[in-house]
Amino acid sequence: QNEYSNQSAYAAEFIPKHTLTFAELPAIRGGEIEIATLYNENGTHQCQADDDAFLKNNIGLDDSTRKAIWELHDQFIDTYTPTNHPLYSPDEKRVLGIIKSNAYHSNEEGSRGLYPTISRFNHSCKPNVGYGFNGWEMRLYTTSDVQEGEELCTCYSDMVYFHNRIERGEFLKRKFNFDCICSGCNSSDSDDESEEQRLKQSDTRRERLRLLAETLAQRDRTNLKKSDLEMIMESINIMKLESLEHNISTTYRLAREWALKLGEDEASLEEKCLGAELYAKLLELSKGEKHPETIQAMMEVRSR
Repeated sequence: QNEYSNQSAYAAEFIPKHTLTFAELPAIRGGEIEIATLYNENGTHQCQADDDAFLKNNIGLDDSTRKAIWELHDQFIDTYTPTNHPLYSPDEKRVLGIIKSNAYHSNEEGSRGLYPTISRFNHSCKPNVGYGFNGWEMRLYTTSDVQEGEELCTCYSDMVYFHNRIERGEFLKRKFNFDCICSGCNSSDSDDESEEQRLKQSDTRRERLRLLAETLAQRDRTNLKKSDLEMIMESINIMKLESLEHNISTTYRLAREWALKLGEDEASLEEKCLGAELYAKLLELSKGEKHPETIQAMMEVRSR
């Protein structure tokens, strides 16, 4: 969430937690984004007209798709060096800025994609919308109950999981060129001591989450101990408290694997909220019902 919230997404009605809200394929992706970026950075493209010609002629985008791209916000519009191109305008958007402002990295494809509709969702360090990928398809789902009229926000970077509001604010400014004003970084009433206390508690929890992640990364997974499982469960609890569930299925999977290796049964996992059905549900939301990981998880549920 930032000062440019006129291009946002809001709930038209109440949306329960764990509801798939939208799925979209990118308009441009992978190598197309890398070439567009290169041509902007090396001066091959000197104005929006050059960018648009590339989108039309090289990538083959139709008029409506290109229009949707140019309607997206360019957070870097005030950073461009003027050119002598006859079609250059000092207040024009550039495809490089739109990509830097809006593209998401698919962990399945190992590269970025630009999603014209999903790009309308603002950032929050306490998001209520999570996302996952099935190849290039990006899938959005609610991570909490969302009230009618409430803004739907994603998280632009996992970095915000592990840093206090000052550190992540500096990161977001450096990477995306905006000042975060979300509820995770700012109080609704600057004179309310309880609001300041809430923010301080949040900072403490996220710093604890970073320590847990660093400690767990050094653990010998061939020689797991009960304390390892306790730490990952603590991580999951902090993620829930901090509304950081948008990528929680990965942590759930690791916790389930470790618990089973330590001899815990399915009933024990259910008590820890690590049951097979919840894990399969999270995979279905984030990756789709036909994804191999989802199919395997569903088979485990049916075999119980």
